[in-house]
Amino acid sequence: MNIIFLDIDGVLNSVNKLIEIYHQTKKPHSGYQYPFDEKCLRNLQILVQETDAQIVVTSTWRKDEEGKETLQSALKEYGLDKRVIGYTPVLFNQKRGKEIQEYLSQLESRPHFVILDDDLDMEELLPFLVKTNIQTGLTHKNAREAIEILRMKNRKEETEMER
Repeated sequence: MNIIFLDIDGVLNSVNKLIEIYHQTKKPHSGYQYPFDEKCLRNLQILVQETDAQIVVTSTWRKDEEGKETLQSALKEYGLDKRVIGYTPVLFNQKRGKEIQEYLSQLESRPHFVILDDDLDMEELLPFLVKTNIQTGLTHKNAREAIEILRMKNRKEETEMER
C-alpha cells in the first residue's frame, strides 16, 4: 500500500492563489476560508492516480470537524475524498514526524509512504519528505518527486524479494 501523509497549508493552498483571490474579491481569507489552489489539487490527483495511493491527513485541519469537512469538500471535486483513510494522532508538543511515526506504529505492516509538507519537522522521516513551498504549494515537480519516492521504495522491495 502507498500512503501520502498530507499537510494542507502550503501544499494544497498557496500564497500565490491567496493573492490572486484577494485581487479578484478585495477580501482577505484566512482559516478554513483560505482558498485551495486548483493546480495543487490537480498535482495531488496525478500523484494519487499514478501511485494508487491513499491519503492520511497530517494538517492542523484534522483537529476539528469544520476543517475536515472543508478539506473533504475540496478533495471531492477531484475524486480524492474517498482516498482519505485517516488522520495522524494529535500529540501535544510533538513534531509532525512523531505524529506520523505514531500512525505508522499502529499499522500491521509498514506501507510505502511519502510526506507532503512545507515544514521540515519530520526528524528521522526526512528522507520521505517532499518539501513544498508556501508560495506555490504542490507543484508538478513536487508530485513527480513524490511519485519517484514511492516507486523507488516499491522497486527496492521487489528486488529484495527476488533475492
